[in-house]
Amino acid sequence: MKLPSILVAATLAVVGSISLPGSAALAETLRLAHHHAVGGQVDIAAKKFAELAKEYSKGEITVQVFPAAQLGQEREALDLANQGAIDISITSTPILDKLYPPMAATSTPLIFKGWEQARKLYKGEFGQGLIAGVRDNSDVEVLGFIHLGFRDLMFKGDAPTTLAGMQGKRMRSPENFVWIRMFELMGAKPTPVTWGEVYTAMQTGVAEGLDTSAAAGLDMKFNEVTSSLLKTQHMFGSMLFAMNKAKLAALSPEKQEIIKKAAVDTGDYVDLEVNIPAENAAYGKLEAAGIKVVEPANPQEWRDAMAPLQAEIAERNPGADKFIEMAKSAE
Repeated sequence: MKLPSILVAATLAVVGSISLPGSAALAETLRLAHHHAVGGQVDIAAKKFAELAKEYSKGEITVQVFPAAQLGQEREALDLANQGAIDISITSTPILDKLYPPMAATSTPLIFKGWEQARKLYKGEFGQGLIAGVRDNSDVEVLGFIHLGFRDLMFKGDAPTTLAGMQGKRMRSPENFVWIRMFELMGAKPTPVTWGEVYTAMQTGVAEGLDTSAAAGLDMKFNEVTSSLLKTQHMFGSMLFAMNKAKLAALSPEKQEIIKKAAVDTGDYVDLEVNIPAENAAYGKLEAAGIKVVEPANPQEWRDAMAPLQAEIAERNPGADKFIEMAKSAE
């Protein structure tokens, strides 16, 4: 539930009042907000970032973490960071398309080909170009990225391994242009169902399939209402640390570098030590729970089907085409 603006403002006033006295202390006590649950992937990243910032600065930088939408839901927290009401938010990359339209490229289906390729892209020209674009078109600075992993398709019966097998299947979809068009282009029938009702929709047959990460499939107990998983890895979920530019500029150059290094190192830690192992383990756990995990017969067939959607995303978001092509051509 979205927090009322007056409640957010009151909360921020209280947060400000507990900071240490003195202007130097205020500049080095940073407020970080995210909307994910305590103990989840994003909260682990937030706490690791706070730990590294404190360690690298020898205790001179304190990051206060406000999880679970305490300071607003995802888009609201980003807006507060952009306005300078809070210092940092952890935000899904596509959310920033309102600040920099090419960010929409990050949610384009089937342009990422695996963790290694995706991480290399975000560390190279692809990621640096997005960072520069956000910097030049907003009041936030992207400090670094974290990645949540790939989404696959789960089904009530046997998973189709070809597009021909997808024809007419009722696939659960959020009410979102990208998902609806993706399923239409697969030949399926997108069926809008809110996330909290997906289990019941699958159980009752309202939907025959859904898209989810393997880890979320376990968390939501979808293995109880499905029989198979097709490892399409059709979307790669990423988030970023968005910091208010003025707050970053108020720090010394040395502390600015410390904050950026803490974010980059947090991304590496969460990717390599938390999320990749969790994703790999989730497939095995689903198989142990009776889910048959299969691969597409011809992955290129699925990528080719997404070409019209890639063009539509580029048309709706000027400048996104360059990043989509960059990802598609990368190995």
